[in-house]
Amino acid sequence: YHITMQFDKAIAAFNKYKTTLVSKNPLELEDVNKRIEECETAKKLVAAPIRAFIDNFGRPVNTKYPEYGAIISADESVMMFTSRRNTSTGGKLDLGLNEYYEDIYISNKIGGKWTEPENMGRPVNSDEHDATVAVAPDAQSMIIYIDDKGDGNLYECKLVGAIWSKPKKMNKNINTKSHESSASYSSDGKTLYFVSNKPGGFGNHDIYVTSWNEVEKDWGEAKNLGPIVNTKYNEEAVVIHPDGKSLYFSSQGQKTMGGYDIFKSTLKEDGTWGVPENIGYPINTVDDDVFFVINASGRR
Repeated sequence: YHITMQFDKAIAAFNKYKTTLVSKNPLELEDVNKRIEECETAKKLVAAPIRAFIDNFGRPVNTKYPEYGAIISADESVMMFTSRRNTSTGGKLDLGLNEYYEDIYISNKIGGKWTEPENMGRPVNSDEHDATVAVAPDAQSMIIYIDDKGDGNLYECKLVGAIWSKPKKMNKNINTKSHESSASYSSDGKTLYFVSNKPGGFGNHDIYVTSWNEVEKDWGEAKNLGPIVNTKYNEEAVVIHPDGKSLYFSSQGQKTMGGYDIFKSTLKEDGTWGVPENIGYPINTVDDDVFFVINASGRR
């Protein structure tokens, strides 16, 4: 009922389920109460939809294979994205999913149309999982995700002439023995927001921030964005707008319609982050909504 947007029926079913909880397991009770709250949030958001047009990107970008994690240069002329196509560099199947390994593809906008995406090839792509994370505003640097046999880490590639350099693992202030999954450069390239599930956070995956150290010529110590933005659930897919104050991210723990929803938090004058706002229906749905990117004007 929840996933088909029959919210009153879903709430009734969840309440009926609550009466069957013999053990009164607090975690089970919390889970079902959260789902009821998601249905109540969804009813409000669906009743007041935002004015947004959502169009499928179409061919040649979309295919029968999965495409996700699009990152776009500031002038919207270059797009990179992750796909599991039969043209992957190693040509191997991930037997756990029966899908091809992830690779990064690139498409250019020429004359108002996107070109046939090309596999970025080596050294950016390898025989294992390689996924898009972020592109710098000047499109001269790119962060990618490498699985590293389950210990996911963030790597950086530089554009040297027309060739992308071999991915270089980012420093220990960013990468840990835990899982680092997404990141976003500020417009001046001096600040990096990223996601990690390292110990000491407020939940599972949290959002952290680090600043560029001009003396060390590397990223400095990372700080957790705190309990206003981060919850005891997962936060993911962080994006900082070019204005430097609008932070977009996906969360399971804020007021969602179900699964991950996309939220916006605004940096206040005192340096703290405002309470995240759900960016609304129909961009957010009862399913998982992740990998949001926005252009400089805020209109696309």
